[in-house]
Amino acid sequence: MRKRRMKWNVLALCMAVVLIVTMLPTQVLTKAETIGGKVEIKPISYDIGENAFNYQITTSEENAYIAYYVYNRNEYNYTRDELFNLAKETTEQKNRQVEVKVSGKESETLYVALISAEGDLICSQEYNSTFDDRLFEDDAESIEYVNGTLDDVSAEAKNGKIIVKDSSNQSGSGRIVAFNRGQNGTNHMSASLKFVEGEGQIDISNCISESGEYLFKYFIVKNGVVTTKVNTVIYNYTKPTAKLDPVNISTVKWEKGILTIPAVDENSQLTGKMINTRIYGSNDKERWFQRAGKGRSFDNQGIEIDFNNDMKDDYKYYKVGISVQSNDIDTCLNSDEVFTDIYDTTSSSEEVDNTLKDVLTQAGVDSVDKADADTLNKIYNEADETKKAEIAKALRDGLKETDTATLRTAMQTNSDTRATVEAIEKMSGITVANDVSEDVKAYIDTANIKVLGAALNADDGVSNVGLKITKEADVATLDSKYKNAIPLGITLTNVSTAASGLAVPVTITIPVPRGIDISKLVILHMNADGTVNENFSNGNGYSYDFNSRTITFTVTHFSTFIFAEADDTSTTPENPTTPANPTTPENPTTPTNPTTPGSSVTNPTTIAEPAQSQATETDNTASATAETVTSSPKTGDNSSMAVLWVLFAGCAITAFCYAKKRVRR
Repeated sequence: MRKRRMKWNVLALCMAVVLIVTMLPTQVLTKAETIGGKVEIKPISYDIGENAFNYQITTSEENAYIAYYVYNRNEYNYTRDELFNLAKETTEQKNRQVEVKVSGKESETLYVALISAEGDLICSQEYNSTFDDRLFEDDAESIEYVNGTLDDVSAEAKNGKIIVKDSSNQSGSGRIVAFNRGQNGTNHMSASLKFVEGEGQIDISNCISESGEYLFKYFIVKNGVVTTKVNTVIYNYTKPTAKLDPVNISTVKWEKGILTIPAVDENSQLTGKMINTRIYGSNDKERWFQRAGKGRSFDNQGIEIDFNNDMKDDYKYYKVGISVQSNDIDTCLNSDEVFTDIYDTTSSSEEVDNTLKDVLTQAGVDSVDKADADTLNKIYNEADETKKAEIAKALRDGLKETDTATLRTAMQTNSDTRATVEAIEKMSGITVANDVSEDVKAYIDTANIKVLGAALNADDGVSNVGLKITKEADVATLDSKYKNAIPLGITLTNVSTAASGLAVPVTITIPVPRGIDISKLVILHMNADGTVNENFSNGNGYSYDFNSRTITFTVTHFSTFIFAEADDTSTTPENPTTPANPTTPENPTTPTNPTTPGSSVTNPTTIAEPAQSQATETDNTASATAETVTSSPKTGDNSSMAVLWVLFAGCAITAFCYAKKRVRR
């Protein structure tokens, strides 16, 4: 009995200690903060061009100095001990006042520590700060903006747009960046565009819902020159009663991850309009979660959108919501969102399974209930050598005979199908070797390159296939919004259909090239004529493994892949361009879990493609469609959570005291 009481004492005390220790969250740094009353840290300036803050860190403590370390939480998940050691090792001068430059991008984190003369930790804290957080603080106007020269800029908000004008009246190229703080966080919009006689505009209609006054912060970049400060414009909105008609959903085809909207008559209301699409996933057909959004301009040619790379293992069922975007929300609202039928992805894996069972029967194998990896391996291992070769060929041919779109969907959405493909690939006896040029090895760790499905595409009589990766020449025509571009030629040797079209889709896992910021990474898949065929981004085309820093994506043909960083203000957005928070039950507000561990965002990390036409991104002469990012309040704002932790810790301490009291009795 006494031992039990002692265990209870120890458990309660440990619980209290753990809870108190964990009350050290990463904070959002938007104004002057103190650490333990010993260190003051405050933002003193913001570089608009570089999207970077300058922070001043000061302590009045004697015989102590400030150490710091800056890192991206999307790339590294350090423990506090690791951060402490990194700060000590990298802080060159043992000063009581320092200035630190930190990027304002999401997940960029500043670790600050106060260290004694003996090298011991006195106190520490982690901070993350983004530009949009800082903009909406009460003292935002007091911050110094540096490296900007455009100072005579005006704007008006109307028709669902912010129209910007600078006094130079000069034409040129650049972008407009706008922010609005709404009910569910900050909306971040960016549009690359052409300024005509000093004027440009950005669509903000996705931030507008009911009648009222909306405040926007904005700045512009034109011909490489940035505004001297962030400006403010007010949109007084009166909601009209007129509304665009929705797409005729009965004419829309949604099958095997491909959405097709047929062409309409040139006199149709849809002509010239932006069609916004969003894919939703579910496991029970009751609760639906938004995965990704894609916008296309409707130009009488019809629209085809491939959502296969947005369908992962998370859900069994998928549907697409479609809406039409108004050109002027002052006079006419966006259409209602209409929904396709539900696509059951299990049907694709079942089709693959049935095909393989049929080929096994034709090969003289007794019927099986399921052609999964375990079953196939058992059949293969128990067969004699002659029969093994026959079974392996039959299964390989069965995969090739399966509709490519069906097989791709099954591989994307079903881990059992991937295991089956891997098993058949091993049976084929065809080896796959990585053939990476020396200049590529400077960018990637070849040991972590993996490929699935390559061997099954080998030409007849071939015993080995090579995944060949070479460094290609820089692409001169690449959009200026992409930085640090690394063009890699990725193809398969001994596979004649590598460029034209694979019979079996191939999944590639490859490390993020060195020098590329994973938070900005996009992969551009080029056609032979240099045009972009696919644009992969995190959660929308490729998946990112936090631990190994590798990315995985699936292709049906090979060509040049360009790994690049999208500019902070023109990166593919997290949400589609349709309103982020509809009230209809069809679009619940419950977000999906973040796909990037360590992120400080509580919003879903599903990423939408920028609004674009059939082949190219929208880039109109006078205006461009905005890319909208809707983010909820950052997790660093932990005031309510801290209270909760305190309550938990109090309960634990109470339990400990109660246990002590019982012992004394």
